[in-house]
Amino acid sequence: MTYSEMMISPAEARLSTLDREITALTERLASVTEAAVLRSLDAMQTAGMTMPPTIEPRKIVAVYHYALSGVPSSGLSAATQKLIRGDYAANPNVLLGTIPKPPVLAALAKAEVLGLRADLARKREMVAALTPRPADDRRSAASRSRVRALVQGFHQAHAAAKAGRNGASLGGPAEGASVLTEWSAADMRPDDTPAQNPAAHSAFRDGRVAGAELADLNPSVSREASHAA
Repeated sequence: MTYSEMMISPAEARLSTLDREITALTERLASVTEAAVLRSLDAMQTAGMTMPPTIEPRKIVAVYHYALSGVPSSGLSAATQKLIRGDYAANPNVLLGTIPKPPVLAALAKAEVLGLRADLARKREMVAALTPRPADDRRSAASRSRVRALVQGFHQAHAAAKAGRNGASLGGPAEGASVLTEWSAADMRPDDTPAQNPAAHSAFRDGRVAGAELADLNPSVSREASHAA
């Protein structure tokens, strides 16, 4: 054993073994070829089995190859051996001494490799479990930036709403509105005495006189002025 082999971890050694086993199983599950179909038919005819009489002799190989398309060669080989030995005697679709029809032979060959397919799937799952997975980096930098902006905006809105509630609870906005109302009422009362607000009283009086003069010229203005008074 070399130094490099001694440095391999148990997991890496197991992965190497699984890779070799998976390669061997994949080769055994390779699709059947036309040559493999011809060998199977020749073997069964040599054993004394007869062809189905409903298939034209010149089309036999093409029809069987079409029916067995995608079927593993190992499955066809196993089914051929069992047919020659008579192992399918209990199968009602198999007539002893006769080569099964193409669909029946294909079904028999597929059933023979079910164990191999299950073994291959199991070994592939083991490889996936032993293989280290890279870190999940599916989120782009732009996506992460958008998420941070959304979170920051939420915190700012929450802080502003909280500050507004605190100001309302201390009487800030209500108090300001009250001061504004009192200031407006104090400056805009038309019945202020000259001693209190001479300028306002004079402006109010001049407005009344101007309204009366406009009323003489326009009845609609008269109505508006009377309502305003």
